[in-house]
Amino acid sequence: MIRYSLELALHGLRRSPKSTLLAVVTVALGLAASMTTLALLHMLSADPLPGRSQHLYLAWVDTVQAKPDNYASLNGVTVENYKRIKMADAQALLQAHRAVRQTALAGLGAEVSMVDGGHLQRDQLLLGTTSEFMPMMGLALRYGRNWSAAEDAARAPVAVIDVELAKKLFGTGNAVGRSIRLDKAVFRVIGVSTPFSPSPHFYDLDRWVFSATHRESVFLPYAAALDAGIKLTGADECDATATRKSLFDHDPAHCGWLSYWVELDTPAQVADFRAYLSRYAREQHQLSGSPRPAASRLFSVSEWLTRQNVVPDNVRLNVWLAGSFLLLCMANVAGLLTARFLHRSSEIGIRRALGAPRRAIFAQHVLEAAAVSVLGGVLAWPLTLLGLWILRKQEQGFTDMARLDPVMFGGLFALALAVGLLVGLLPAWRASTVEPGLQVKSA
Repeated sequence: MIRYSLELALHGLRRSPKSTLLAVVTVALGLAASMTTLALLHMLSADPLPGRSQHLYLAWVDTVQAKPDNYASLNGVTVENYKRIKMADAQALLQAHRAVRQTALAGLGAEVSMVDGGHLQRDQLLLGTTSEFMPMMGLALRYGRNWSAAEDAARAPVAVIDVELAKKLFGTGNAVGRSIRLDKAVFRVIGVSTPFSPSPHFYDLDRWVFSATHRESVFLPYAAALDAGIKLTGADECDATATRKSLFDHDPAHCGWLSYWVELDTPAQVADFRAYLSRYAREQHQLSGSPRPAASRLFSVSEWLTRQNVVPDNVRLNVWLAGSFLLLCMANVAGLLTARFLHRSSEIGIRRALGAPRRAIFAQHVLEAAAVSVLGGVLAWPLTLLGLWILRKQEQGFTDMARLDPVMFGGLFALALAVGLLVGLLPAWRASTVEPGLQVKSA
């Protein structure tokens, strides 16, 4: 029964190639528009570290000796700009070690080369951090080892580089024991990691730069990076006594430039750490006599991404607009299919007169509509890839995440099939209600 209905449905497609092509193209355009926007939304709202993100928290305390540095958004709402803490606070919190794991980190930038200056790699992203960053974030090592807490304390000039940078510099992935030059300082490579690119990039998050393609290729102790004179790429507020040679120069002793992340496994640990963080902020406030109120925050990864507007409102708006366009396409295809099916009223009446039940007529035409949408899905695939390619050409700090992963690839054809079934219900029902007697008489 199903096989026979499918054969009739495919025969119906071949009988009217022009209207079939028009329906397929209309469905394909609606599907491509929806899947392009949905794919970007899917990547931006993804879990950056599945299995780990739910245990990671960004901790922040305010000990800056200056007026609050707030800024107003476009709609006039005042937003607190907090993300990083001062180095003295980071060192105190690290020494207390009240979390399962913890790390302080900061984005850095430098030119990376061999010791003799060969194979220079300009504008490389570095991450100054501490020894617990790698086990905490699940960064896998391919060769060598991570540095230790003792090397952190000794401010040892050691580094872990990713395997892609190792191949660019030395022609081999195993660069353990080699030395690299970061600007003017020499660091010894003690480990080689796999490329680390959580998506979206959530730690040390710069506003509007969420893409996993903006990833660090060198990991090193932040204290050793300071000793080497490597420049900080950003900071939040600074004390009124901070010394700055230029607008882009930051005083590491008096500016908030380190992000402090902790790993907490249970709700009780979260509550205890939040209370500890609040006590620390009050104590520092009392010691400094600052006119600013004591403040502390503890954000989960999802809360932090939401606060940083990783999924911009315009992305959600585009999803709704594309969905509306898909509905318009569906309405047009439904009207086209209804006209096609009713044009065959004489044929349907004869089949009904020969004993074909209504459900067989209904099944045939629903399958024909589903076949139109599946063909539309096939055509929508390259159109979606084209749309995503166009998005990636727009430099907005997150659009290069617009890619079609296996989940969304399967979602494309699932949506195509669902569209076909929805579009075909009314036309197929209209076809199944054709009265055989009138059609046979008119024939």
